[in-house]
Amino acid sequence: MSDDSNLDVLIRTGLTSPIGIGLAQSLLREARIPFFTMDQNPAARQEGGEFIGWWSVRVPREREAEAREILRSVEEIK
Repeated sequence: MSDDSNLDVLIRTGLTSPIGIGLAQSLLREARIPFFTMDQNPAARQEGGEFIGWWSVRVPREREAEAREILRSVEEIK
């Protein structure tokens, strides 16, 4: 989504579902925060059907606080 050279902060989120990850990506785009998905494994499921996995994203340092707030708000949605 952006020049990777300025995406210097890695944020590992608690997002595990494809829906939550999609919402986070949409909100980051809406806020015009450049990001790059570094690590994603939302497909694994536990026995009870719950998703396990992770989603990590790189963002510019100057937008880190704003990106973390957006990601935190998505993580809080249950």
